[in-house]
Amino acid sequence: MLICGIFFATATIALLFDFTSIAIICNTLGLLVTCATFLRHNKHEKEQYLTESTKNALKALTQKQFQNINIKTLKKEKNPYVNELKALSEAMQKQQQRIQKRTRKLHEKNLQNTQLLASISHEIKNPLSIIQASIETIMIHKEMRQDMHDKLIHRIMVYSKKINALLNKLALSESLEHNVIIVKMEHFDILSLCEEVIEGFHNYLLKAVYQDKKIILEGKSRFIFADRILIEQVLNNLIYNALKYAHTQVIVQIEEHYIAIIDDGDGVSKHDLPNLTKKYYQSSGAKHNNHSLGLGLFIVKEIAKIHNTQVEFFTKRTKKEGLCVHFHI
Repeated sequence: MLICGIFFATATIALLFDFTSIAIICNTLGLLVTCATFLRHNKHEKEQYLTESTKNALKALTQKQFQNINIKTLKKEKNPYVNELKALSEAMQKQQQRIQKRTRKLHEKNLQNTQLLASISHEIKNPLSIIQASIETIMIHKEMRQDMHDKLIHRIMVYSKKINALLNKLALSESLEHNVIIVKMEHFDILSLCEEVIEGFHNYLLKAVYQDKKIILEGKSRFIFADRILIEQVLNNLIYNALKYAHTQVIVQIEEHYIAIIDDGDGVSKHDLPNLTKKYYQSSGAKHNNHSLGLGLFIVKEIAKIHNTQVEFFTKRTKKEGLCVHFHI
């Protein structure tokens, strides 16, 4: 500004002494210097303002206050970093959403595991209590009647099998889910396998738990190509599930392209049908049943996948029919 003053003062003195040319030159130089100084000052202010707006945007990003970053305003201000700030904001928001989603899933998984442990604990505690009480009774009353002694021994065997079946089911579900199971395909008669499985139910559950229910086998001999042990597990799970909800009977039908297991219970709601094979899922009816962890039908679905086939569920197709399951094989 001092230089501008000198030029303008010189121009004034030149006019007084009638040096017009010199006055014009000095005025022009003074004006140019003034303009240059003004422009430089404005540029500095603008740069300072842009630096401040960028700093505020970055501060909002570090604090994850994405709502405080107004991209439109930054564009109007012609901030040179608007594209970079926008890209960074969007990337951080996506990452934040992924973290929140993962956190929710972990919370749900933890809750599910807690509920599962509670269910397993309940399922094992009851049989163990009965086994313990039976053993204590035998030890205390060493001269009890033979029929009472045999009854207690039978009870110990029944509930030991229940615990063993539960642990086997848990192990199998994990093996199937993580594809760590050896599959041995072979030709065998499905009728013969059904007869063996049903005989096992007659020797155990139908005698000890479901004395008022029966299993009816319908169909003829048919050879299939599958893993015999896994198909045996499918039959065990489906028949056991049907027995839990049947009023009087379970029908096992061997059809040309599938095996049908039908109970005469109350069926399930149509809302529950798509969820029946989900791991640990229990329908509204099963929630009041103390014999289910929600693993049986999940195992059936996984075995169906291994055999590249499917399992279908139907409910209340007739008045006498509850839940009907078709396992295609």
